Amino acid sequence: MSGDEAPMSGDEAPISGEEATYVTIEQRPSGLVTWRQRKKQATREALADAAWRLATEVGPENVRVDDIAAAAGVSPRTFNNYFSSREEAICAQRLQWAHLFAAALRRRPADEALDAALLAAVLEVRGVTEPEKAMIRLIAATPAMQAEYLRHSVTTEFTLAEAIVERTGCDPLTGRVVGGAYATAIRAASEYWLRDDGDLPLTEFLRAALDRVAPAARALQASAPGRSPETPLREGQKC
Repeated sequence: MSGDEAPMSGDEAPISGEEATYVTIEQRPSGLVTWRQRKKQATREALADAAWRLATEVGPENVRVDDIAAAAGVSPRTFNNYFSSREEAICAQRLQWAHLFAAALRRRPADEALDAALLAAVLEVRGVTEPEKAMIRLIAATPAMQAEYLRHSVTTEFTLAEAIVERTGCDPLTGRVVGGAYATAIRAASEYWLRDDGDLPLTEFLRAALDRVAPAARALQASAPGRSPETPLREGQKC
């Protein structure tokens, strides 16, 4: 991508720090989001949408940073504030899914079984519309994209683990193990769905895969002290 990415000038430098720091959008503990944060979020989503759309139209290997920026109505320098590569931008939606999974889990009733809550959270995010299998196959088959897919799976693991610790009060190691099991199950379900030439929807593969790891969630809940989502974590207890 070296030919497509222009160096940043003084007026469009990284958001903070002396070295490049890419923008990530996080809510404040109060739950309030400032106008500036909303603007950043909108810019990031516009870039991600443009990157995905271009990848499906011309193939991920033919997408240039300049084209993504132009489609989103921003400069290439602005693109570099949000993403480090075209591959990261194309896969940005997958990264958002990880945070949506965790948010959906936090909204589930406190007395709901952990395995049922995790299944409901995943289906809430991935079961709304059936993905375009042909387009995803094209993108997933591109070698440069495979590393991004794996990186986002790891992000899902950490994000789910933190939400599991908050929900159950378990230790971080246990939360990481169960979160990792569910992240792996989600990735495996997606891979088998992509390989399948039948008509089964992604949700059926997800249900089957998550059913395989549900015993881990049930065992965790049986041994964890339990805690409602509103109760703060103990000091140092964070994935």
